[in-house]
Amino acid sequence: MADKNREHIQKLREEANAIRKQEEARARRGRVLTQVGIIVGAVVVLGAIVLLAVFGSTWFGKKIELTADGTVAVQRLDGSSVEQPIEVVDNSAIVVGAADAPVKIDYYYDYSCPHCVDYHEQTGAVYNDLVAAGDVQVTYHAINIVAPYGAEAAAAIASTVAYQPSAFFEVHDGLFGIPGQTQTSWGPADYSSALSQLGVTSEEALAAATNGEFSGWAAANTAASREAGVSGTPSIFVDGELQQTPPDVEALMALAGTANAE
Repeated sequence: MADKNREHIQKLREEANAIRKQEEARARRGRVLTQVGIIVGAVVVLGAIVLLAVFGSTWFGKKIELTADGTVAVQRLDGSSVEQPIEVVDNSAIVVGAADAPVKIDYYYDYSCPHCVDYHEQTGAVYNDLVAAGDVQVTYHAINIVAPYGAEAAAAIASTVAYQPSAFFEVHDGLFGIPGQTQTSWGPADYSSALSQLGVTSEEALAAATNGEFSGWAAANTAASREAGVSGTPSIFVDGELQQTPPDVEALMALAGTANAE
């Protein structure tokens, strides 16, 4: 009888131990799930904070629209200048030249691109001459694919065009003329100071540059350029057709001949 009691007690103890172990395992699983839930929740909250920081102004804030409508003096190779219309289309492209110009060029560039700097030095005056003569209308697309300061420089040109479009070429040429190593460390206030030295007198333009009013403009332009088939800078489209290589001075002058023949 005593043996049976001991066996019964031992069995009860084993069952109790098994139940206790099961409860401990369930408790451990619960703690693990709770910890995982806390971590996942923290990641979600952190992700939401980051998204709000990056896109909050776009989602909930005032959307800044770039518009312009005026004239700008465009210099010819002989030193004279001609007033031509300047406007912004689609909140991104800066269009300079007569609407009825026989040749239309889309010019994609990056202020931080060394190739763009070289190309501008070689051909900028010729582009201006063609625009001034009424032979070509140029649509300038400022994008950023090389160095971050290219976006800051683009914001500066946007501030100029928005509030003092007549200063477009002074600023455009000036930004290309400032060494890249100088601009690398610049912020919005530095570009505002540069604008004033390049002939911008509009207080609104200088304030817009200082405040980074158009800081996201180049990013939007860059996204649109990819949809247009642009993969590098400078990229030139003549009458909607992407040129395999950017046209040099001779090729540009040939465009003028074609325009005059028509």
